[in-house]
Amino acid sequence: MEDNSFTRRMRKFYPGKEVLEILYKSGDHGVLCTYVVDWEKQDVLNAIIGPKKLLIREETVSIVFTYPLKNKASFEYTNKGGFTRLDLFRCIYEGYKKIYETEEKDAGDPGTYENLYNRKPSQGRYGIWGHYITDLRIEGIAYDPKTLLVELLIGS
Repeated sequence: MEDNSFTRRMRKFYPGKEVLEILYKSGDHGVLCTYVVDWEKQDVLNAIIGPKKLLIREETVSIVFTYPLKNKASFEYTNKGGFTRLDLFRCIYEGYKKIYETEEKDAGDPGTYENLYNRKPSQGRYGIWGHYITDLRIEGIAYDPKTLLVELLIGS
């Protein structure tokens, strides 16, 4: 279990769950949360803190995606030997990639509001609103070992 000021605070909101993070060291900015699309950047992957640390011993989990979605999504992932920090990062990236690509096929890109960067709501199966995938930052992960559910704390 990870233990820093963020995880200690978040455990109060997620009792009985393990609170995890995907952080990387940035030479200019110290330690930062990763964006979902940082999975595509080798320099960020190389700077992940504890990339091979086994965070979840179970080999199958479900990740629940709720933000920024009107209709939540849940996908099951299997990884032999459990999930390291990099494994979880990959699964989160793949899940969001699938959601955004599916929404694009279902409903297209609704564009942004005039004079804002915020994405307009789309009318696809997930009802993405407010943000594009490039806006999403992984601020934390809450894992329930009893239900094998992974909840995401996503910011933008």
